[in-house]
Amino acid sequence: MQIGVVGKTNTGKSSFFKAATLIDVEISNRTFVTIKPNVGIGYVTTKCPHTELKVVCNPKNSQCSNGTRLIPVKILDVAGLVPGAHTGKGLGNQFLNDLVPADCLIHVVDASGTTDAEGKPTEGYDPCEDILFLENEIDLWFTDVIRRNIEKIKDKRKAAEVLAGLGIRKEHV
Repeated sequence: MQIGVVGKTNTGKSSFFKAATLIDVEISNRTFVTIKPNVGIGYVTTKCPHTELKVVCNPKNSQCSNGTRLIPVKILDVAGLVPGAHTGKGLGNQFLNDLVPADCLIHVVDASGTTDAEGKPTEGYDPCEDILFLENEIDLWFTDVIRRNIEKIKDKRKAAEVLAGLGIRKEHV
């Protein structure tokens, strides 16, 4: 599983990544510190099934420590997003392209309202706006990919091929 850490620039995405992976990455109180994605491994924990099944624990893709299963997940810390990224603003589509391998997203939001949409210090910013603009940017990015390839997508046999780079498979079409 791959998890993308997303959000606007200068909100603590790399701090979260550093805490989750224990990898030392650059952290600074300024916009666009992360340019190329940081990639690391974090662990999700759950009760190991061998404790209930009363069998010998022999995990193939994880570790077991005192009855707790440590399941590795790949974490991608991508560059911050700004409104208009789908048109090339900020780091633009590169941010969105870097998210393609992710199976799910963790959206880091500055709930204090002290960072505006561009990642600059402010007061009274509504953090709900971050959620709306992230969803909007991703929607507009998908729309742009579809619009550029609409003729190919009309042929369902080619649609999956065109959209494969977005993680869309034939059974999704």
